[in-house]
Parts: sequence; C-alpha cells; structure tokens
Amino acid sequence: MQAEIHAVTRELRAAAVDLLVRFFREEGFMTPPPRIAENLDRMLSDSSCWCALAVADGEARAVITVSTVLYVEWGRLGEIGDLYVLPEYRRRGLATVETIRLCRGSAIVAQVEQLSRIERRRQ
Repeated sequence: MQAEIHAVTRELRAAAVDLLVRFFREEGFMTPPPRIAENLDRMLSDSSCWCALAVADGEARAVITVSTVLYVEWGRLGEIGDLYVLPEYRRRGLATVETIRLCRGSAIVAQVEQLSRIERRRQ
C-alpha cells in the first residue's frame, strides 16, 4: 500500500488523537480521550518526542509515537511508544520496518536526529 508519512501538526492532531483513542480502547485501556489528547499535546511540544501518521487515500490509516530517553551509557535513545494501524489496513505494509526507516530518514525525525541509535523491541 502506498502511504505518505506526515509529522503530526495542529491540522493533523485530531486524526492522531482519534487513532490513539481507538488503539487504547482496542487494547482495553480506559484512558479518557481528553487525557490522551492532553498527553499527545505534551509530546508534540517536547522536541525529544514526535508523532507521525501514515496517510493513504487522503486519510490517516496509522499512527506512531516516539519518545527518547537520555542514558549515560548510550546517549539519547528513541523508543516507539505506540504503533497502531487501522484493522482494515493491517498487513499492507504500513507498519513495516521499511516504513519506520522512511520515517527515520525524513524531516519528521530531524528534531531527534541526535539519537545514538534506534532499537526495535519485540514483546
């Protein structure tokens, strides 16, 4: 599936909040939508975090959030906190390593390019 990756801006904030609310509901979390929106706003105002949407056919189909932590041993590391793809768009490549690489190499991540490495963890 062809998708464009867009950093979440004020114009895209509502779409990101909608996807995150849906994600947390599907996972059984009861965090109220206003709290999710408030926490996303905090992330968006923090230069060590970022959020992006995968947009296909003009609509947001996936969301990713990244936070960073500064360690003495490794320096600044990024961690994918949330990665959600609408169920009807799963298994179409929106959340593949290639998409993550596309994000990392784009202007979206310019604000956190000081990362010493990005690790992908499986749970």
